[in-house]
Amino acid sequence: MRYPRYLCEECASKAKSKDGRLLNFFNADLSGGFIAQYADTGHPYLGHECYIDEILCYADEARFGGIVIQPL
Repeated sequence: MRYPRYLCEECASKAKSKDGRLLNFFNADLSGGFIAQYADTGHPYLGHECYIDEILCYADEARFGGIVIQPL
């Protein structure tokens, strides 16, 4: 399994920045890429680290598309 510690969609939907703002993660387009945004404003979030239930996690593009979030 490539991502043995990946989080389910329900948990991933709780991803927040260090200051507690909800985050959204996307692929840039059909060929992939990684985009992170603040959910409340849509402004770019410059990073991959996020917190889910106060656990430090890392969001990134999955190998064949999509986003995978794993605890660090």
